[in-house]
Amino acid sequence: MEPSQANENQNSAAATRWIANATVASLPVLACFLGGVTQKWEEGVVVTLLALCLLVRPPRFSLGALTNLVLFTLFILAAVAFLPASWFFQPTWRAALVNDFGIQLPSTLTPQPWITLTYLLSFAAGLSWLYVVSAQDLELREVRFQLRLFTSGIALLAAICIALYWAHTTLPFWQDERNFGSFPNPNQSGDLFGLAGIMILACAQDDLRRRRKWWIVWIPAFVVIVVAIMLSSSRSGIEILLVGSAFWLGAFAFRQPAPSRLALGVSFLLLLLTALFFFDGQIFERFRLRDFGGISMDFWWRIFHDTFRLIRNSPWCGIGFGNFESIFAIFRGVSPGDRRALHPESDWLWVWTELGWPAVVLTIVVIALLVTRVFPLRVGTNQGYRLAALIAALLFAIHGMIDVSGHQLGTAFAAVFLLGLSLHRPLCLKASQWMSILFRFVGLVLLGTGLASVVAVPGEKLLPGSVGVSSAKQLSARADRGRDFGETIALTTRALRWAPLDWQLYLTRAVAEVELSQAENAINDFRRARFLEPIAYEAPLAEGNAWLPYRPMLAVTAWREALRRAGPLRPEVYTSMLSDASLASPDFSPFLEEIGLSEHDLTLPYLNRLPDAHFNRVFAQLLRSNPTFQSFSETEKLALFAFWSERGDPEEISRAVEQHPAWLGYAWLGMAKYKASKGDFRAAYELTQRYGEPVALPRVASNLSLQDLENRFHAAPDSSNIGYELYRAQMQNGRIDEALLTVRHFSERPNSPPYFHFLEARCWAEKQDWERAWNAWQAFRATQMRSTH
Repeated sequence: MEPSQANENQNSAAATRWIANATVASLPVLACFLGGVTQKWEEGVVVTLLALCLLVRPPRFSLGALTNLVLFTLFILAAVAFLPASWFFQPTWRAALVNDFGIQLPSTLTPQPWITLTYLLSFAAGLSWLYVVSAQDLELREVRFQLRLFTSGIALLAAICIALYWAHTTLPFWQDERNFGSFPNPNQSGDLFGLAGIMILACAQDDLRRRRKWWIVWIPAFVVIVVAIMLSSSRSGIEILLVGSAFWLGAFAFRQPAPSRLALGVSFLLLLLTALFFFDGQIFERFRLRDFGGISMDFWWRIFHDTFRLIRNSPWCGIGFGNFESIFAIFRGVSPGDRRALHPESDWLWVWTELGWPAVVLTIVVIALLVTRVFPLRVGTNQGYRLAALIAALLFAIHGMIDVSGHQLGTAFAAVFLLGLSLHRPLCLKASQWMSILFRFVGLVLLGTGLASVVAVPGEKLLPGSVGVSSAKQLSARADRGRDFGETIALTTRALRWAPLDWQLYLTRAVAEVELSQAENAINDFRRARFLEPIAYEAPLAEGNAWLPYRPMLAVTAWREALRRAGPLRPEVYTSMLSDASLASPDFSPFLEEIGLSEHDLTLPYLNRLPDAHFNRVFAQLLRSNPTFQSFSETEKLALFAFWSERGDPEEISRAVEQHPAWLGYAWLGMAKYKASKGDFRAAYELTQRYGEPVALPRVASNLSLQDLENRFHAAPDSSNIGYELYRAQMQNGRIDEALLTVRHFSERPNSPPYFHFLEARCWAEKQDWERAWNAWQAFRATQMRSTH
């Protein structure tokens, strides 16, 4: 019984270790699959699983006093944000929020302590994950198992992304705008697949060295990774894959110098480059110096400039987790744009802004301390795997200087996993009971946090922090639609205790206050919303919509600001203002008319919404205020005169063209209608032929005789292509009456191509029947306009 019992114990221990190894390797894959953990319920799932790992198998070894001290100091730096703000430098933005806008900020250094606490717990999860993967007491085969399982999982994820992309669908919890990948940012998908591509090289080389046939499987896996990177349109993914592969192959070749190995490495890189250029002909476009990851280099440097302005105007320990987006909006000076900046386009700058420069230094020290534990890379220590993992992790950290993948839990967990598995094993670490106790306590805290997020997000529970703020926004939107404005104010007021710098909450509350006639409160909240969001036109546009039925003059002020912010979207924004209520308002319609007639890019939207009874009067006023249309571009002039020709008075158009003959090229349609109204159909038709746009006609590929075409047409009378060829042949042979019958065979049908009306007009013109030519051309234009709308 004793040998049998011993075998059972060994099998049980082996199964336990296998489950533990599979869990650790699968956790970052799951995090990447769950939309990169961009939503709080996704983060809750991953944090809950990590917490269970900490409770069941906490780290039993210490990474050393120095590493522990640095990690603990880093966490303390993040927690400094909860100390009293009066102990630190007082930035001007804080004084402005409190004194100028009456925003009630807490006494802590961070202006949003509940939001900061949410991110601090996520940061604690990240540090715990780093400790878990770095302090694992693993055998060499277990290291290989974890790395191979992780790499296989990412390759499978890439295959799923490709399949969904080709099927033109996606998973409901994936948020990529380009419909590819689980991450909202394509660079994050590219970074992840680039890391996996480097690891596939190590896996394939190990199988070749051990003479196992599994290397055949890694070839299609690598192809899948390359295709996924190209479909993600990520420049960074290509860079990480190429640079990482070059470093790993170079180290592999030079550690065991042989001409064949060096040639093999160079050949592989050339093959990889050839594949990238062959399958993606626009790859050079991604490496333009003035375009980086979809962001112009100029805009990138401007974001950096404004970020450093914020850093200089903040305490040495930063502004606290979760505050960058809200506060940076106030500092945007040389980096204007039509979208809100969520981050500074750099992981390292983000850390510097929110945790201060000491956190950047300590992060570098932590990485350096762990990297020293990677060496020596001797034969028989999984040196190929560990070198690939080290290269991948370091490239990820370096790339964080110009991207923010490190702030996405999915990619961050993957990079930390590779860094932890790159350490030299067996580890020369001391067992520590205190480590197990500490991390079990951390596991309890994270378990509560994770479960709370998993439960609170679907149930829209008002949990303090970012989860509660999101729930409050959803509930208040529902209450607003139900016109329960008192409930809207109560929900937003509660959420503002947790997120006092959230402009959307102030805007929502202000709209509800307008409906409840709380004008003074609404004015203050609208001011706060506009200050906290100084770029987006949506805030003042919504403000104007709210004031319009009650205080039109306040709506005027708000909408002027909305138009100022809208930039190239001004015509669309102005069009949304032109409602029946605004045009009918005696207080508001003069403002709309003033703007519409003084701003050339807004004139057409304004004229388009005017009723016919007012059109001629307003257009006459436009002519008086802008008699030469100098401020209008050529495209705007063409559109304006086309619109005038459609709705204006032909007599007025004729007089205007007589005074300004150069306008005939723009107003030819109105003049043609005027000529037709006077019975001069020939002049009307000739104007259409002189100034009208060229008509797209079918291309004739055959040179059949007239008799052959007639036979074909009788056999297929519904073929528009044969009918057009027959018409051309008949016209070339001077058989105009027959050509007219041919085109009318189609023009009298409702679904025939519009150009048959145009050809009919030509036939009538050849017969000198100008009235019918003009009528046929008008039918052509009407049919063409219907087909394009």
